[in-house]
Amino acid sequence: MHFVPTNVSDLDRILDMEKDPSNSSFIFPNSKRDHIDMIRDEHIAHLLIRSEQQDVVGFCILAGLKKEARSIELRRIIIQEKGKGYGRKAIRQLKQHCFVTLKAHRLWLDVFAFNERARALYRSEGFQEEVVLRASVRVEDRFEDLIIMSILEDAYAKKGYTQPR
Repeated sequence: MHFVPTNVSDLDRILDMEKDPSNSSFIFPNSKRDHIDMIRDEHIAHLLIRSEQQDVVGFCILAGLKKEARSIELRRIIIQEKGKGYGRKAIRQLKQHCFVTLKAHRLWLDVFAFNERARALYRSEGFQEEVVLRASVRVEDRFEDLIIMSILEDAYAKKGYTQPR
């Protein structure tokens, strides 16, 4: 599995992934214009996730790449093909990229409280739940909690997360 920069020509596929019912209830989809702006922003890495066979299996967005705080946000990750281990592999490689290559101090994300599958994956990969933002986002006719999760560089190194498994 590896990451390659997203091109504008890839955006129809990205938008389809965001609209897919298996993904859309866990995110706030972006417009094509938003994705174009992110692709062009030097503080953001908009990346396709490719399998060993070169198939696009998802995409991710990292933000805060140039900030002095060395705190990188995993703004979005979508794995289209569920149940094949791509999500875990992608998270492991993203951690390595952020902590080893980009020299991040902190990698963080937010996740809906009801997204237990994602929360369990993040916890198993060393992320800790920091805070619950109670009823902080409106989804259709209800308010939902968001949970901020993070992993710090020292925890990444100490827990043996330094190499993708």
